[in-house]
Amino acid sequence: MKAKLLIVLGALLFATFGLMAYVRATVSGPRRTAEAVTAASAAGALDPLWPVPAFSYPDQHGETVTDASLRGKVWVANFIFTQCRTVCPLLTSKMTMLMRRLEGVDARFVSFSVDPAHDTPEVLLHYKHRWAPDEARWTLLSTDANSLPALAKAFHVSAEKNTEGEGDPIIHSSIFVVVDAQGLVRGVFDSEHGKDFDAMKDAVLRLSRSPAAQVAPHVKVSPEQLYQDLKCAQCHDAPALAPSLAGRAGTRRELENGLLVGYDESYIRESLLAPDAKRVRGYPLRMPSYDGQIDDVAITELTRWLLALPTVDGGTAKGKEADHVETDVVCGMSVRVTDDTPRTSFQGHTFYFCAEDCKNRFVSNPGSYFKPKPEAGRD
Repeated sequence: MKAKLLIVLGALLFATFGLMAYVRATVSGPRRTAEAVTAASAAGALDPLWPVPAFSYPDQHGETVTDASLRGKVWVANFIFTQCRTVCPLLTSKMTMLMRRLEGVDARFVSFSVDPAHDTPEVLLHYKHRWAPDEARWTLLSTDANSLPALAKAFHVSAEKNTEGEGDPIIHSSIFVVVDAQGLVRGVFDSEHGKDFDAMKDAVLRLSRSPAAQVAPHVKVSPEQLYQDLKCAQCHDAPALAPSLAGRAGTRRELENGLLVGYDESYIRESLLAPDAKRVRGYPLRMPSYDGQIDDVAITELTRWLLALPTVDGGTAKGKEADHVETDVVCGMSVRVTDDTPRTSFQGHTFYFCAEDCKNRFVSNPGSYFKPKPEAGRD
């Protein structure tokens, strides 16, 4: 599983930088590599890069949004799909974190779906309600299969079907793009790096002419409110995405490498600051790092609050996980089985899947994924 996950993450990095072989440094100027453009963006250079392509898609309410309708506002774009269990929740968490940091700023935030077959306006509305129901500045767009390749190419990002057996069904770029009020891309930011995140926030402020003083000041909140503000509940309260944190004090967690680690203050702190250091088995989802995003006092208070959480009704008692881990025979991911896990039966066996896409692939041709072992004593 670890090898599979590394392949997925490597493919995502390739999608972000490799397929973005070059972009224009200015609308009519010399070309530079994607790495050079993201480095320049992170350093605060906001020269025009290229114009956004023409597009027209329904949003989560079914209302048409176009490149022209976004003119006059600075906006930030990323590319996600709602069935994704690896990088997309991380990207959405980053987007909601950015919106929180830019509260009060007159800007827009746009997420293009790269899964037009599944992500209808209704699905996107449900997704938005789960992550940021009260955020009026966030628009999620339902694309279509015919125009999506041209849209991705014009944005210098990738969005394509993944090779079967290699994790998420769609591989796409994990960058954020900042667009000015005239419809010109002015910055490309690597969502993996905290420096880029801060530079992206500053770029929106500069382009929207919103001085930092106008941004809503930081207000100290309770650990419980911070847990909600950081969108921790969106994943940790969804059993298929991330482990529950209720009643875990004094227990041990099994990691992807098979080792056991104690759920204590040092483990929680490390998970907040360097979440990829220790990953719980059965959860391919990536968690954002809050290093530099919340101060040390808040981290300590949040850590102690998490340790004090009691076991909820129907939750897991101390000790082993109540659910179990299976392997998706289509993509190879480890799947933490819950009541909502997609599943099907074939030749007396039950198979579990990371998403409906993998289940549908299996159902359409189960014999290509499952080869029963011959009975003992038979040739």
